[in-house]
Amino acid sequence: MSKYISAKEFRQRFPYVAEDLKRWGEIVVLKRSKPLFKVVPFEEFPTDLLDRAAMEDNSQPDLQEISRIVHKLREI
Repeated sequence: MSKYISAKEFRQRFPYVAEDLKRWGEIVVLKRSKPLFKVVPFEEFPTDLLDRAAMEDNSQPDLQEISRIVHKLREI
């Protein structure tokens, strides 16, 4: 579950970010009602698609894999 807060509120709550991340999972910071950035907890294993592809084997992903990753990123 995400928590949406204003940039001003984020600055005020900054000392409590770790506690807030435990409670909400991720924090989306808004500026003028538009998402500015997202704060997520650190994960030991990479969740980035390119990093995941690299972890599966030590070789470079082929063109089909890169194409799939690009299409997946465009959906986001």
